[in-house]
Amino acid sequence: MLTNECWACKVWIATVVANDCQYEAQLDSFYSEWIRGCQKCLPSELCKYDNMGYPAPPLLTDESSSDEGFAIQVIAPPTTLSWLPIKLAHGERELLDHFIYTAPSTLAIFEPNKSDFLGLLVRLALSDNSPASMAVLHSALALSSFHRNGLKADVYRLKARALRILITSCIPSIEDPLIVQHIAASMILCHLEVSLKMLGMPNSVSVWFCHLSEAKHLIDNASVSSQCFRREFSGILGWVDYHMVMARFSIRHWYMHKESAKRMKDSVNDVSHCSHEILRYLHIMLETIRKPTDVSYHDEEYERSLRCLENTITNIVPLATSDTMSDPSRAWVATIELFKLAALIYLQRASRNFSGKSPQIDGMVDRAHILLDDLGSFNPTFPLLIIGCEARTDEQRMRILKQVERAMKTSSLRSLRELQSILQHIWVQDDLAVDYELDYLNRLDAVITSYQIMPSFV
Repeated sequence: MLTNECWACKVWIATVVANDCQYEAQLDSFYSEWIRGCQKCLPSELCKYDNMGYPAPPLLTDESSSDEGFAIQVIAPPTTLSWLPIKLAHGERELLDHFIYTAPSTLAIFEPNKSDFLGLLVRLALSDNSPASMAVLHSALALSSFHRNGLKADVYRLKARALRILITSCIPSIEDPLIVQHIAASMILCHLEVSLKMLGMPNSVSVWFCHLSEAKHLIDNASVSSQCFRREFSGILGWVDYHMVMARFSIRHWYMHKESAKRMKDSVNDVSHCSHEILRYLHIMLETIRKPTDVSYHDEEYERSLRCLENTITNIVPLATSDTMSDPSRAWVATIELFKLAALIYLQRASRNFSGKSPQIDGMVDRAHILLDDLGSFNPTFPLLIIGCEARTDEQRMRILKQVERAMKTSSLRSLRELQSILQHIWVQDDLAVDYELDYLNRLDAVITSYQIMPSFV
């Protein structure tokens, strides 16, 4: 990382537009190793923080809204903290309370207990007034402002402040607690950029993956053997790995920019020991599956590796269910099983590029729908996508769409809205294929690549 003495001293103007008003904010320009890291895995025209700053959102009028096309979630008054170790303005305090209240529905977290994880994020944001803590805090406030008030000037102001703190506080050797705070801030900004991506904001394709890559880069440099990741911060590691594994799936089927997609793929390293077993084997599966054009596609060794992987995923057991288990524990067991079923369906389809009917796959889909009905609400989009791809009749399609709509009522994740569109495009392709089955991989490739901005399936 570069030290503070290396920053360019020029000042640039970032224009932020919202609700017919324009705000100009003078911000230090930053030419950092972080930006160069982004440009390694993305086209240069998509990663121009250093000379573009933050793109202004479209002007909002009375006839349009920043939340147009999305379900508006009614939020009850948030719970508040009785005491804060740092001084916040009244508006910032309200945004923090809103973040605490809504984070479980706005952050894609692969954890059985989201409350404990949220408590960790709040501690990282409020531990002191150091730059690392301020980066987490302002990232959280930016995300909260977006979900509370829509795309307005405060979102860009808070995001710019968090980014500037992150970049200017980078030093050659960051101690463990500070690394965790930098990772947390990058991941919150990643969620914010995914939301902006859904609104069609320029450069969002580069930014959300850049934040994710930066978080992974910090983890790799710190080494997962670090004591801070083995103790209370292991959940942060799993958070990054979950997004990285799902990004690996997106990269596999997104060909908008082939060179950048290849660099993106190279940046997705192995997941850590702290991650859940299903995530580790999902990553192995995505790395193992070969395309039919691969020279070793028909090798016997490849077939053996697929059978071994299928058996391993099948034998993953999250927890033994019992009558005394709490509802959250039962929900977590069902979540792991849904990921297992989705992984097995995708493995059978993608590894053999098989698109026909299969009694075994039909049985797994039926089991998945039973679990979804029992859960009531299920937010992760990857299992919903894979299960939805198996819907052939209108009745089956309506059933999965109801699951997505139910999830949207309890979650503000923008990827759910995108999932609806992707599934409908896939079903249109199926309906147009009369008297023959579409190629499974080509169908996914065509639909996912049709999006200029790489979709996120968290």
